[in-house]
Amino acid sequence: MKKLSFILLALLLLCSVSSCDFFRGLAGRPLSSEIEAKRVRIEQAQKRAEAVRDSLERARKDSVLRAEKFVADSTFYTDSLLKAGKLRKASSIRNIPSRRLRSRYYVVVGAFSNEANASRLAARYQDAGFSAEPFRYYGKLTAVFVEPCSRITDAMDAFKRIKQLPFAPKEAWILINE
Repeated sequence: MKKLSFILLALLLLCSVSSCDFFRGLAGRPLSSEIEAKRVRIEQAQKRAEAVRDSLERARKDSVLRAEKFVADSTFYTDSLLKAGKLRKASSIRNIPSRRLRSRYYVVVGAFSNEANASRLAARYQDAGFSAEPFRYYGKLTAVFVEPCSRITDAMDAFKRIKQLPFAPKEAWILINE
């Protein structure tokens, strides 16, 4: 009986200390459940970091694509307007002082020797919802500038909208402040 109880005690002891966790616990080391929890936390942190990297990369690519599209549109608009004779530089027009121009692009819809006529046309465009102002040259002419803007794409959009008006002149063009 003594032998049987010793064997049973040895089997019970062997079963209870057969796992590594028992020895790890005695040695003060982390248990397998703690190791698994830490592994899961590390994997989650890596997934979050990867998601952030992917998001930043997508945003960078989108930004580059938008910039390339803007450059392509600007080049296309500039070339097509130059070809049609609808884009003129302020420096090429003798009496327009470029330092008095506040924006880079303007749609010019007319020039008058009588300033009152220019003011009436500017008011007509303002009534149609455009930003318009008469601009007096150093000479005797007063031009009507519509929709001042800083990008060629905005100027081209304004030019197209102006051309759709029933009172839009055929000789409208875009002035670039260069």
